[in-house]
Parts: sequence; C-alpha cells; structure tokens
Amino acid sequence: MLLRDRHEIRQQLIAIIAMPALAWARDIFRAVWDCFTYVAFFWWRKLYEILNTKTQRQLLEETLERAQVYEEWEGAALHLDAATGNQLWRESPQSKDYDCNLIHVRVGRIEQALEEEDLDSILRVLRNGLVRNIGNITIPKLYNRAYAGTKVLIEDYVTRVAETVKWVAEYPAGPSTGLTGQQKLEVLHDARLAFGRSCLVLQGGSIFGLCHVGVVKALHARGLLPRIISGTATGALMAALVGVHSQEELPKFLSGEGIDLSAFTDVSENASEDAQYFSYGWFSTLARRVQRFLNYGYVLDIKVLEECVRDNVGDLTFDEAYQRSKKILNITITASESGVPSLLNYLTAPNVLVWSAAMASNASDARSSPVKLLCKTSSGEIQPWIVSKESSLKPKKRVMSSPSTEYDRDTPLSRVAEQFNVNHFIISQARPYIAPFLAPSLDHSNSWRTSKQPIMTGVMHLLMLEVQHRLSQMDTLGLLSPGLRRLLLDERVPAASWTLVPQVSLADFARLLRNPNRQEVDYWIQKGERSVWPAVCALRVRYCIEAELDQAYQVVRRRKPFDAMPVEPHQLPKFASQAAGFEEQRKRKRPRAVSMGAEDFRDL
Repeated sequence: MLLRDRHEIRQQLIAIIAMPALAWARDIFRAVWDCFTYVAFFWWRKLYEILNTKTQRQLLEETLERAQVYEEWEGAALHLDAATGNQLWRESPQSKDYDCNLIHVRVGRIEQALEEEDLDSILRVLRNGLVRNIGNITIPKLYNRAYAGTKVLIEDYVTRVAETVKWVAEYPAGPSTGLTGQQKLEVLHDARLAFGRSCLVLQGGSIFGLCHVGVVKALHARGLLPRIISGTATGALMAALVGVHSQEELPKFLSGEGIDLSAFTDVSENASEDAQYFSYGWFSTLARRVQRFLNYGYVLDIKVLEECVRDNVGDLTFDEAYQRSKKILNITITASESGVPSLLNYLTAPNVLVWSAAMASNASDARSSPVKLLCKTSSGEIQPWIVSKESSLKPKKRVMSSPSTEYDRDTPLSRVAEQFNVNHFIISQARPYIAPFLAPSLDHSNSWRTSKQPIMTGVMHLLMLEVQHRLSQMDTLGLLSPGLRRLLLDERVPAASWTLVPQVSLADFARLLRNPNRQEVDYWIQKGERSVWPAVCALRVRYCIEAELDQAYQVVRRRKPFDAMPVEPHQLPKFASQAAGFEEQRKRKRPRAVSMGAEDFRDL
C-alpha cells in the first residue's frame, strides 16, 4: 500500500514538474526553430534579390538597348551619365586628351566679339583657327566615356562657332555697314574651303546593306547628312536610292515606304510555290546563292536586283540626279582598263545612268557576262557608254608597289577628296563577314570601362587587327587575287574618318536567305539607326560647323544684289524653265574652277 502511494506520488510529481518543463523546452525549441527559419528565409530572400534585382545602371542600359527612337535613347543616356558620374566628367573642362585652354580662350573671344558686335573681330576669329580637329577635340577617346556627349566646353565651342557663322550670314550687307555682299560671299567661301567637307561612304552589305538606309535616316533626322555620298557594291545601290531623292522626298523614302520591292515579291511568290513541292526550301536557297556567288560573284539574283534598282531609281543620269537632289552622288566601280574612271559622278560621268553604275559597282569580276555602263544621249536615247564600250568592268591586277605609288593615290576616295575638297569621311560598314568583328569608332559596349566582357572584346579586336595587317601584307606582295582583295580589304581612307558598324547577331545571318520584304526593310533600317545614335555627339562636333557654313554660303550666294535680309531655304526662288536656261547660259560664260569651291558651273 505504501509503495503504491509512493508510485502515485512520483507520477503526480512528474505530472506537476516534468511535464511543464518538457512543454516549456518544446516551446523554446519551436521558438528557436521558427526564429532560425525566419532569419534564414530573410537572408535567402535578400540574397535572391541581390542576385536577381537589377541596379539602376543595368535598367538604364537595358533601356538603351530597347530604345526604338533616338529621343528615348538620349533620355536614358542622360540618366545613365548622371548615375555613373559621367555628367561630372562632362562638366569639368580639364582633360589630358585635348587642349582645353585653347578651346576656352577661343570660346571667350567669340563670346566677347559677338557681345560687342565687332565685325572685324568676328571675321578675324572666324577665319583664324577653322580646323575640324582644333585642339584635338575630335578624337574618339573623348566620346567613349559618357553616353550622351562629350565635354560641355567642346559642345559650347562648336555651338559658338556655328552661331558666329549664322551671325555673319545675317549681317546686313551694304556700303554703310562695312561689309558688301561680295565680301560676305568671299568670307564664307574661303571659310568653307578652309574647313573642308564631309563625305558619307556606304560600303557593301548584301542584305545587311539595308542598314545604310537607317544610317542615312538617323543622320538626316539630326541634320548630320553630308551632301556628298559615295557607295560601293550594295552600298552603291543604297547611295543611288538616296542620291536621286530630293529633300522633300527623303523622309518618305527613309521610312521604307518609298522603296519598291515588287521585283523581290515576285521572286518570293515563285519560291513559295516551289517550296510546296520541296521541303528543303531554305537549303536550296543557300545552295543556289553560294553557287551564284562562286560562279558569278553575286549573292542575290542579278536580274532581280537590276529590276529592283531600275524600279526605284529610273533612268536618271548622274547629272539629272544632282539637279534634282543637289546631292553629289559618287559610285565606285572596278575597271580593267585605265581609260575607264573608277569614280563615277556628275563631273566624271554626267550622262551615265545611275542604276547601271550601281550594278557595275556590284560586279566583282568578269566571269559572267561583263557589265556595260549605259548613258543617255541629248535626245533621250539609252546606249552603251562609249568610254566603257570595249572595256570589261573587273578589278585590275595589283602590282607590287609601295603605298605611295600612283595606284594607291588614284583610289576612288582619293578622287572624291580631290574633286570636292573632302577631308572627313563618315564610313558605314555593313559587310556581313566583317561587321561582327569590326569595332566602330565609338561603341560603349566595346569600351574597356563599360563592357561586360572586356577581355573577349579586346582579344577579338586584337585578332581582327592582326588579320587585317596580314591581308595588307599579302596585298602588297601581290598574293591576293583581285576578287579576294575586293572582298576582304577596305579601301584606304585618305583623310580623317569615323566608322559606323551595325550590331549584328548570329540570328541575323539567317536573314541572308530571305528576300527583302517590308518587315525585313524596317528591321534593317532600325539596325542602321541604332548604329548612329551613340555617335551623334561626335558627328555633331565634326560636322555642325561645316553644315552651318554650307547653308550660309548657299543662302548668301542666292540673294539679290541689294537684298540684305537672309533668305530661308524653303523661300528660295524656283526659276521657270526660261529663266533657268538664261541663268545657265550666263554662268557658262564665266565658269569657276571646281578647285575654287564650286560644285558645279551651273550652280554658282
């Protein structure tokens, strides 16, 4: 009985003391476990957010990549510069890469002269120091740091010089003002001649060549499109399309609506019918184009291409294209005979049809039937150009020579520089086998400071430079065939240049197998536009003063003898045919040499 009571007492004590202790220990363990899991989950979520949440810079960089219009890209670039501290770099004039003291002094002198309205000082400041790269302000290093621009001091300098040119153009001319109309014209003419001119060069591209249209569209929208345009291969086709359109027609054409693709549409419909019977349509297209390139030197069907070019250009000659658009169109061809000029324009071949010259520029060799240049007679009859009637258009053989020989000095771009006082080239490079490896003059994705893969970018750039060097050596030794030389080597640029390269991916190469349609045209135009946006500031610094000088010179030259007020471009008189004939006859009596700055004897 007593033992049983003790056992019951023990059980009661356990129930009273041990069970609450166990429950308390269990509660503590549960609380500790809950706290641990909460803390672990909290830090796991934080780590996940750190690894997956994008920074403001990353979001802005994605906005740059997704931008559809330049205004959206520019806004993101300004915010990105502010977020990365590049805006402070822009506002600080100091830099070892250019002479900031020289630029600062010139800005001060210009502002003082404009404030005092001192004509002599303004003319003296304008005439002295009209150099495109004054103080080293055009080097790419100054434009590869900030996204939205360069040093504010440089931008202010270019703006002040442009304002000075405009002030001189609007200054009242007359005996009482100290500046006659002829003196003003001579000042602007000499300043324009001293500063030099720019030329847009469109090189190659195949289907990628449609990027050139986007390049022209972006430059035209920003007022940076030079009047001198040169083209080679597919670039010649795009240059022809641009060079025959007037200023009023350009916006519609550059939007893609003005390009007639009916020739390719018919081919695509026929190809679709064939694809119903053959399941390997893309492979047959690839094989057909490779065989065509190996046998004839073309990727696209030359007959379809010729029909497309004629539909868009018509039977306009170089002279008629110049009279219509006032753009100086240059097309590069390769001729086996020295008697055929390698550069065709309204000076060297005024009566040659533009479309035939563009097709001749696409002739890589003479394995197929030789391409004949066509011209238009005074009666409107189309016939072979007598200069090239007996000559085949194919690359002439390269002889072993040094870079200073006559062969290298007589290159088409050198001829452009000589004929039109060009000392600056804007090169749009769209060759599909070069574009993925060629670094543009300005591309922030290739910058050592901002690239996500700087080592790979540097290695690819170094490898490309080495390949180009070895190819140049082989060319100097005469080891490259004319076809390979034209395919792999770019023409030596005889002056300062700026290169624009579209950003292409591997998926874009599949588009080489497609015939151009409206969607393809819009896609490549967008690609071309995007290649220009990062370089807008650099091109504005290089071209803004030249554009203002050219506009001022054209306006002052067309004023009446006693008209002191400036004439807006859209208010320029349009002469009737009789008046134009009399004006042309008067100007032919006293022609002015092209070397003195006149583009045309009939447009002085």
